[in-house]
Amino acid sequence: MYNKSLLIRLTIMTSLFLFAASFAAMADSVPRMTVDELKVHLGEADYQVLDVRSGGDWARSNVKVSGAERVEPRAVDQWVDNYDKEKMIVLYCA
Repeated sequence: MYNKSLLIRLTIMTSLFLFAASFAAMADSVPRMTVDELKVHLGEADYQVLDVRSGGDWARSNVKVSGAERVEPRAVDQWVDNYDKEKMIVLYCA
């Protein structure tokens, strides 16, 4: 019984590790933009800036990107279709 429990825990831990590693690899493939690069494009019609900080982080912050729209990061399925895929969509969270 002890070996079965240990095997189950190791399987779960390995699965979690592999999931985290694959998520990190995907995040590395997402293009990034510097603050200075974004400043150049603010206000352009073909750029949409979305603030995806959690509600608490957003509310406590006194720094917000001018013209950015606040969206709930945990509800992507509710707002993702609201944006033109032909535009450059910039997500920021810090």
